[in-house]
Amino acid sequence: MLQTLILAFSLSTDAFAASVAKGARFPTMGFARIVAIAFSFGLLEACAPLVGYLLGMQFAGAIEAFDHWIAFTILGFLGGRMIWMSFEENADEIDATMPTVAAVFATALGTSVDATAVGVSLALFSDNIPLTLVTIGAVTLTMTLIGLRLGGIIGERTGKWAERIGGVGLFAIGTKILVSHLMA
Repeated sequence: MLQTLILAFSLSTDAFAASVAKGARFPTMGFARIVAIAFSFGLLEACAPLVGYLLGMQFAGAIEAFDHWIAFTILGFLGGRMIWMSFEENADEIDATMPTVAAVFATALGTSVDATAVGVSLALFSDNIPLTLVTIGAVTLTMTLIGLRLGGIIGERTGKWAERIGGVGLFAIGTKILVSHLMA
């Protein structure tokens, strides 16, 4: 169980960083929206290893060959966009009370791509795949809730700087995923 918890916390760090950035960008989000976003992140983070596990059974090396490029591209794009939007003069005129469903999905997907490759190795150390997936989803949901609230507090105080830092964070996560896979 300890390995499962370590895995769950490791996989949830990307979602946590992304949720802090989302919370900073949209500090006035209502609690229901925060819970919906956290549920989306948790669900995708739990499903990604299952997809990896199932695909890994069929195509063992195919996912590992390019998952890092997908994560880098998605997170790099989202991070760059956040940075760019933070410098827009009229960005405040846009309704900043809620992120779009597409933006939430893209962010959750980007933070879950590396979890797909982890799914390939689940069979090596997990004798209870359903429990592992539920644990990953629950930890990610919790970390996302914390990140969104923390980001909302930070965002109210720091404004556009928090968004810039969040964008840099997303870009850094994508870069870390890419570099760690290329160096392995």
